[in-house]
Parts: sequence; C-alpha cells; structure tokens
Amino acid sequence: MWLWFRFLIILPCFLSLGCGYSLSHRVKNVFLHPQGLFVPVFNNETEEMGAEMVFTNALLREIKVHQNVKVVDKRDLTPLELKGSVEKISYTPSAFYAPAPGTNKLQSYVMMPDQINVVATVKLSLLNRDTKEVLWSQSVSGSRIVSASLSRTGDKEAASGFGIYTQSLIDSRYSDIARDIMRDMYDSMVESL
Repeated sequence: MWLWFRFLIILPCFLSLGCGYSLSHRVKNVFLHPQGLFVPVFNNETEEMGAEMVFTNALLREIKVHQNVKVVDKRDLTPLELKGSVEKISYTPSAFYAPAPGTNKLQSYVMMPDQINVVATVKLSLLNRDTKEVLWSQSVSGSRIVSASLSRTGDKEAASGFGIYTQSLIDSRYSDIARDIMRDMYDSMVESL
C-alpha cells in the first residue's frame, strides 16, 4: 500500500516536469549561434516589384519582437545565413459581380471581379556558409482577399480598369500576408526538435 501511495505522489511530479519542459524556451540550437545570423534581402522570383523588401522586413520584425535570435548586419560576422525568397505571388478573382444592364456602359453578360484572392509563397533556408550545409528549410504560403474597386473596374473606357488603382489594392495586402507567413516561419524555427 505504501508503495502505491509513493507512486501516485511521484507520478504527477514526473508528468508536470515533462509539461514544464515542453512549454519552456524552445529555440532550436542552430538558430542560437553565439555570433548570430545574417539575413540578406530576399530573392524576388516574381514580377511584383518591391515584394522582396516587404517580406524581408516582416521577417526581421518578427525576429526582433521575440528577441531570441541575434541578427547581425554583416555577412562576415557569422557563418549562419537565413536566406529567403518570394517564390510566387498570384491574384485571381474569387467572387464576381454582375452589374445591372447598362451600368457603366457594360453589357448585361459582363461579370466584374468583386473580390480578388492574393496568394504569396515564401521559402526560408538557414545555411552554414562554412560547411555549405542547409540546416533548416521551409516553404509557407499565405493569402488575403481584396475587395475590388467596382467604380474603377466597371468602366470599360477607364484606362485603369484593372490597372494601377486595383494593383495598389493588391500590393497593400502584401504586408498582411508577410506578417502571417513570418509568424508561421518563426514558430517553425523555434519549435522543438
């Protein structure tokens, strides 16, 4: 009886120690190099100008907020390099609007995009330049819905039917998508091995 009693007292202690371990500081050792890591500007493999800066800044902001990983500003200060690339950005209409006949000089059969789905895919790789080894790599996608400006897209005579104004609405979503993707990337970087 005494043996069972001791077992029942000790068992919760072991279980709570296990939980404490899993909830403790979980940054992977490879990201905790004493010299830190270097983050260059992302590669932009898309035709969307400037997207690389939005995603690079989002990653740096996410790392800075958590203050677990040291980032250096010169490549030669550390052997670790966290390279990123914006692999794909696409946008397609996800909902359509059928205007009333004669509205904005359009025919009754014309369907206008009401909502546009913006999708971005980003890849991060942690490299050890000394050993030429890839220590960690992950690709993540994120998306946002943009409401199209029907007053501009609806006029077939407007030069900006799906032009600069609509493109600027799409571009404005990059920072939201980048923030979501980098949160996922950071969580993946610091998860337990």
